[in-house]
Amino acid sequence: MIGIEDFNKVEVRVGTIIEAKVNKGARKPAYALKIDFGEEIGVKKSSAQITELYTVENLLNKQVICCVNLTPMHVSSVKSEVRILGSDSEQGIVLLSLDEKVKNGDLIC
Repeated sequence: MIGIEDFNKVEVRVGTIIEAKVNKGARKPAYALKIDFGEEIGVKKSSAQITELYTVENLLNKQVICCVNLTPMHVSSVKSEVRILGSDSEQGIVLLSLDEKVKNGDLIC
């Protein structure tokens, strides 16, 4: 288990997907995404294995919940700067979502 001090170090924020395309170099099917987190954080890149339930078209302008302060990792040619959060279901990854639209960059608490 981790303590509350460690949990509080994780920064989870809301962003809007502004660009999505197939990450052709990834070992497993994935999308290369650009996500807008507002003025303070800006636009960040991510590679996400969410191709089973989502298309490029239905990802555009979708608000997603992401961890924004992890160490970046390279997935093929994409420097994945944030981790999109979802649930690993039998059908594939289901993205966490909000009931209402909120401001990009809002903190999840």
